[in-house]
Amino acid sequence: MEEKGIFKDYLIIDNMGRVKIPSLLLKHINIYPFTTMEFFDYKDYFVMEQIEVPQVYLKKKMKLNKLIRTIDNWGYIIIPKTLREIHNMNLYEKIGVKLINKSIIFYKIRKQNKTLDQTTMEPIEHQLNKLLLLEVKGWKIKLNNFLLEALDWKVNTQLQFFIKGQDTLIAKKHDYKFFTEGNLSFTGQSRVVSKDKYLNIPKKLRDYLNINNMDILEVKLMDDRLVIKKVN
Repeated sequence: MEEKGIFKDYLIIDNMGRVKIPSLLLKHINIYPFTTMEFFDYKDYFVMEQIEVPQVYLKKKMKLNKLIRTIDNWGYIIIPKTLREIHNMNLYEKIGVKLINKSIIFYKIRKQNKTLDQTTMEPIEHQLNKLLLLEVKGWKIKLNNFLLEALDWKVNTQLQFFIKGQDTLIAKKHDYKFFTEGNLSFTGQSRVVSKDKYLNIPKKLRDYLNINNMDILEVKLMDDRLVIKKVN
């Protein structure tokens, strides 16, 4: 929510489990009726963001993820029942709402903490920036400025690749440590950040994880590493 208080700091859950997002707020973040939104649970809060994924993948993703809803023509959106139960939110209850960048944060209003101060929100803002979907183009993914700055990666930074479990790829700065850490294993593969901020995924790893051109990858930050997983 902006410091000037342009938007209300609460919404009311109606008898259908919906909340009405103020039109001014939606306009402020360029969200329009019938936009598909995805919810993410985070500690004492949950987050709603617009899904930025090609239409061809949207139906498949909606089948896999039960926390996806669409804003109707009047600005209403249903809060998934699972999230309402987790956060003990009841019908006709006021819930807190806050805007960070283009993400809408919902939280249960408690007597001891009716609003969220900036210090409380900083970890959430950092977490929101971890949630990205990138498309594989020419066997590469485009790294945005936030990822590069957060990881302290620059053009020509050399990266090592690790495998976690059966379906997750990890990229981190080359530091001459070749190790197995729990279920994180060094692959012997490395690449550099290109001058146009692309990261090429080695063929050996694409084959292992069945990553193909035009696939959508879920990309998250975790400490000093980039966690990459194919959206099935």
